[in-house]
Parts: sequence; structure tokens; C-alpha cells
Amino acid sequence: MNATKPTRRYDSRLIRKSRQQPRLQRTAWGFVTIAFWGFYFYLWAPLVTALSWFFGGKLAFLQLYEYKQSVDPFIVIALPVMLVCCSVLLIAWAEYNRLRFAGKERRNPREDVSLDEIARNLSASPALAAQLAQGKSVTLHMDDQARPVGLTEQVLAG
Repeated sequence: MNATKPTRRYDSRLIRKSRQQPRLQRTAWGFVTIAFWGFYFYLWAPLVTALSWFFGGKLAFLQLYEYKQSVDPFIVIALPVMLVCCSVLLIAWAEYNRLRFAGKERRNPREDVSLDEIARNLSASPALAAQLAQGKSVTLHMDDQARPVGLTEQVLAG
């Protein structure tokens, strides 16, 4: 006569039984979990990057200026010299290539293929080869032996 408090029965649906799931389903949900954890860490990436930049910048400042209260003369002289040398080399290489290839067409022009050759290579009629050469965008209709028997010209929007 304990009517005030209802008793709860064990319900197996409330407990997840992962070993009773099919292996493919468990694997798929594992990949979904990994993907969401990756997305979660991706959301934290800007903060981690900002902290890395802050502490890295602070460390660079300490290394360059705070220790020994002086600036390394090698860095002051060598870095601008390397910058100028790289710039000069890049510009010189670009100008060399511009002068070398200016006014020269290196690609050989291709001859047009004749309609007879198109028809012969496709095993199609000369009339179909002519239609194919005239069309800009076509759908080619084939027979059971994969030979073209007709075409439908596509209407391009624009």
C-alpha cells in the first residue's frame, strides 16, 4: 500500500548498448564524433593563434632589445641586405624572362581536322560530322555499338 511513490522499472532503452549496434553504425558514429571534436578544436584555433603570437612577439622583443640592452648589429645589417638581394634577384629573373619571351608565340598553331577524318574516327556519317563541327555544345546519341547516330544541340543560356 505504498501508493504515494510510484516504482520505476528498469528500461533498457535508457542505457546505450554500443556493442549491440552494428559495427558499421558504431564506426560511422565514431567518425561523426571525431569530426565534431575537430570542429570544436577548430573553434579554439584563433585564441591559440593569438596567444602564440602574443608570447612569440614578447619573446622576440626580449631577445632583440631587452637582453644586453642592445640590438644585434648582424640583424640590423644582414636582414635588410638579404631583403634587397632577394628582391633584386626576383625582379632580375622576371625581367630576363620578359625579354626572352616577349613577342614570341611558343605554341604552334594546330591545323583543323577535316570533316572526313572526324567522320572516319567516330564511325559516323559525314553529315553528322558536319553538324558536330558546327555545334558549340551538343549531346551525342550513340547506338548499341557506341557509334554516333545523332546529336541534340544544347541551348546555352546567356
